[in-house]
Amino acid sequence: MTEQISEELIPKPKFAKAAFMNLQSNITVDNPWSWEDVDKLDILDLDEYKTAIKACRFFYKHDPIGSSILNKMIDIGITALDFERVNLKNNEEKIVEGLLEPFLEFAEAMALEFLITGLVVPEISYSVVDKDVLKSLGVKKYNSMTLPTSMWLRDPETIEIKAVIADMPTYFVKISDEIAMFIMNNGKYMDGTSDPDLWFFLQTYYPGFIEAVKNGVRKFRLQNPLIIRRRPLSNSPYPIPYLYNAVESMKHKRNIRRMDYSIASRVISAIQLFKLGSDEFPLTEDDQYQLDELKNQMFWRNTSGTDIERIFQLFAPHTLSVEWVFPDVNALLNEEKYKDVNRDIFYALGFPAILVTGETERSGSSNPEYAMMSPVKTMENFRAKILKVLNSVLKETFDRNNLPGDTVLRFTPINLNSFRFFNEAITKLYETGNISRTSYVRAFGYNLEDEFELKEEEEKMIESMDLPEFAPQPFSPQPQGGSQNPQNKPTPKPKSPPKE
Repeated sequence: MTEQISEELIPKPKFAKAAFMNLQSNITVDNPWSWEDVDKLDILDLDEYKTAIKACRFFYKHDPIGSSILNKMIDIGITALDFERVNLKNNEEKIVEGLLEPFLEFAEAMALEFLITGLVVPEISYSVVDKDVLKSLGVKKYNSMTLPTSMWLRDPETIEIKAVIADMPTYFVKISDEIAMFIMNNGKYMDGTSDPDLWFFLQTYYPGFIEAVKNGVRKFRLQNPLIIRRRPLSNSPYPIPYLYNAVESMKHKRNIRRMDYSIASRVISAIQLFKLGSDEFPLTEDDQYQLDELKNQMFWRNTSGTDIERIFQLFAPHTLSVEWVFPDVNALLNEEKYKDVNRDIFYALGFPAILVTGETERSGSSNPEYAMMSPVKTMENFRAKILKVLNSVLKETFDRNNLPGDTVLRFTPINLNSFRFFNEAITKLYETGNISRTSYVRAFGYNLEDEFELKEEEEKMIESMDLPEFAPQPFSPQPQGGSQNPQNKPTPKPKSPPKE
């Protein structure tokens, strides 16, 4: 009885009970594939459009595929500028030639803005330049002219679009607090820094704008016919950026990369586990000093900074064991996890992977001439829109200076054909008389007038130095002097007839 009572009095261990928790109400991760909602951004108003272009700008800076595709489209699509010279005089031709370089740089800026944000708001400022500037352009007839001296783009985040009628949008620009304070303080920033050059520029070209800001106006209606807007939907006046379709895939790719960084950080901070004692001989409180001494040895080992030997001799009881604890790095080393998401990015942007990576999944798509058919259409689209802006600026320049000439700017063709096929086609056109000698030479990057001048100089040099006119060919006779004299001597002048 006593034994039975004693067993009953012995406390029995209490085990933890299993529990159930519904995680649905505690979900905090934004899951685009949840059954309740989808990850969407309709770009219905300015705030959502700002969010979209911020994402596009971020991934242009940080995603290698997105940035490479946009850069290649600009490099391929924005070719050299040319213009019609038929109706221009020499001075007018020199003026246009002098504007080609800043126009080309401005065209690249507009193309990049068009692809990233879909909204290009150009601002052009004209000013009078003196004779020295015109002389550098090769213009000799005029002492001064009015030329476009400032070409820049407004930030689309400051643009508000209203469209009661879909094809008649109205654009407003919102003035930031920084610009408003700069104007209210007469050319001083919020921190007290002065910028007299910018203040003089605003006073010279935008006096009405300064007066309106000082009167409290913070939103202006833009009277700008040069604005470019890319593919708006019927339910929103804001454009769809070119990168927008790939943003979701780029976000997913960035989450995968965040996982890789997390695993890599664990590998870098791997755990070195020191064990003292074992199951049979555990470490007791009386032996705690051994663990403390070991910790001190390792602490001084890591902070001395002068130890260079590969082996650190550690004296400890025989029960000591040292182990390294590393996380599983198979997910870090597996590159297949990026394959599908990278392919989705290429599909979203409609750009052939062969032009970015040099590789292709299918042999039939390895020909860049066929693979570039869709991207070329995109390039031709923004090329045509950009040319409208540049030709408008050029026409305004001619009108402000009362120049009688008339010309049109154009980009040189996008040439993605094989050089052999291109050479055969352009040569056939020239031989059949369908293109001029100027166009034929220009197709290969030469200028006909420059080549004629060089040939004239060469002929004079050949004649003065008595050089062979043509380079020797294999198995040809020994080349002679420019006079073709076998003895390589000057040809004697004919004797004059005897005087009567």
